[in-house]
Amino acid sequence: MEIQKNLFNLEFNNSHFIEGNSFQLQNRRYIGNKHKLTDWIFSNLNKECSGESFADIFAGTGAVGAVASKYFNKIILNDFLYSNYIIYKAFFEKGSWNKNKIQSIINYYNYFNANSLKENYFSKNFGEKYFSKQSAKIIGFIRQDIEDNKDSFTKKEYYILIASLIYSTDKIANTVGHYDAYFKKQFIRDNFRMRLIHPIDIDNLSIFREDTNLLSKKIKPDIVYIDPPYNSRQYSRFYHVLETLTKWNNPKLYGVALKPEKENMSDYCRENAKRKFSDLIKDISTKYLVISYNNTYTSKSSSSKNKISLEEIKEILSKTGKTKTFEKEYRYFNAGNTDFKNHKEYLFITKVENKRKIKKSPLFYVGDKYKLMNQLNSFFPKDINNFYEPFVGGGTVFLNIQANKYFLNDIDKNLINIHQFLIKSSANQKSFFKNIEKVIYRYNLSRSYKKDIIPVSLKKAFKKTYYAKFNKTGYEKLREQVNKAKKNDPLILYVLLIYGFNRMLRFNGGGKFNLPVGNVDFNKNVIKALNDYFSFVQGKSINFMAKDFKKFLNNRKFFKNDFIYLDPPYLITGSEYNKLWNEALETDLLFLIDNLNKRNVKFALSNVTHYNGNKNNLLLKWMKKYNTHNIDSNYINYHNNQKKQIKEVLITNY
Repeated sequence: MEIQKNLFNLEFNNSHFIEGNSFQLQNRRYIGNKHKLTDWIFSNLNKECSGESFADIFAGTGAVGAVASKYFNKIILNDFLYSNYIIYKAFFEKGSWNKNKIQSIINYYNYFNANSLKENYFSKNFGEKYFSKQSAKIIGFIRQDIEDNKDSFTKKEYYILIASLIYSTDKIANTVGHYDAYFKKQFIRDNFRMRLIHPIDIDNLSIFREDTNLLSKKIKPDIVYIDPPYNSRQYSRFYHVLETLTKWNNPKLYGVALKPEKENMSDYCRENAKRKFSDLIKDISTKYLVISYNNTYTSKSSSSKNKISLEEIKEILSKTGKTKTFEKEYRYFNAGNTDFKNHKEYLFITKVENKRKIKKSPLFYVGDKYKLMNQLNSFFPKDINNFYEPFVGGGTVFLNIQANKYFLNDIDKNLINIHQFLIKSSANQKSFFKNIEKVIYRYNLSRSYKKDIIPVSLKKAFKKTYYAKFNKTGYEKLREQVNKAKKNDPLILYVLLIYGFNRMLRFNGGGKFNLPVGNVDFNKNVIKALNDYFSFVQGKSINFMAKDFKKFLNNRKFFKNDFIYLDPPYLITGSEYNKLWNEALETDLLFLIDNLNKRNVKFALSNVTHYNGNKNNLLLKWMKKYNTHNIDSNYINYHNNQKKQIKEVLITNY
């Protein structure tokens, strides 16, 4: 194409570039833009909060994140609009780019005569509506030309050109400030002129385009700034023209406003907004929550009326920690249909107190770390990319870890099969509980989660063991079914585990399940643990394997911020699980960890140095080269209910 040849034969002449004419980050018309409030926000935030990392998880224009970069060492930005994502990449992300080259290309675009251009997707749909026909032709041509020459740009240059086009397009749009409608005019000026944005490099920046409630389970910033859309205005619909321009996927458009099919519709603009907000606050791991809010919830306009009231916000935050409220009179966005006076902007700052509740594995497995998780989490890295656990057991540790991906392993294939079955069941929980209930009813097992069916006479006769007495017959019939089957059904095996002695999985040399009934029940704690498990695993990348720990870890490629947690059988303790372990395996494990350390892979090893008069001398000698943290454990001996004499440690290389 001759135009493209001319474009790239240009000398990169910057003579027409004037720094003051470039677009600054805040030069956008955007509902809820906090640019003019940032001084007020950060004057309060800096007094009340402390930390190294800051996350803006409904980032919008990115204005708050830009200011935050002046105060914090690590910044996280997230927004579900693709146009905002590209803008963050253009303004903030590091990358090589040639300013003279990009400015020369923009200059060339600005010298171009629209009369020589053919109609294009943008001009056919948006010309003489949101823009003049001539301006729309130029905008569409530029966007296509950028895409056609994508290979000639660095990633940073590509993002900068698109962001510059977005800002330049938005500047002349024939709208009130969004794209829900356009002004009905007979004449729209041909006033498009493309201008370069002025990027701001931010060190240690992470940019996401994810569902905020899912992202909240993966990150651990010190401070989280939350500014969701509180009313019914869907941002994906208000800025659909800019989304279409950015994606450049030429979708079919509908209605007077020429909107594409619905996508990225936020629950924060719907009736379930309160629940979504409550879940977000509950799930995110942070020291401080900073929430922006405005009081348009009393507005007469249905679109302006907030989906979460001021009282509901306060109620949710009060359960999280001590909250301070700041108020400021501020002019609100008004499309012209709403009469609303005494508008205020609110800022809530909550110091989180014991916010995160520890999730317990629904397998209630031997060596479970449920009671130790608060201690362990205080020593674990804050930012985890891939999480590896070669001795996953019941899974309580991974259920309380936020990572991008999970790689989990245990040598017990039946245990892994149950985990995989539960992961699969999370997609259809109703069916799972229905099938579990069928087994419980068929074998007449106790079910205190629903109804207490234990006879009073049995409770009086066997005050401490009535569950075992009641369930014995049904349990043994169920166990017999498992042992007759050619292949273990993970659902049946899970029911056996719940009702079995000490909630273990144990098979004899002939492959028969041989645990007796336990004095346990399918109770409300089991239901809660299952629901927590299902909630956590949804939307996450979780890979289970059943291998020897050496095969699981050897020859793996590890990346920055990967983390391995190891909780092997303990050499000097006497539980059934730990009888499978010996000095040779312990030596192999410590040698493997040394090699991981040489590769700069972060690890944490749980183990026991002293137990009821025994010492693990092999471990004591080895761990001197690493950092050792004492763990306050209170394991109880199930034989005599006495506290075990044990010294547990967490060994790390960071």
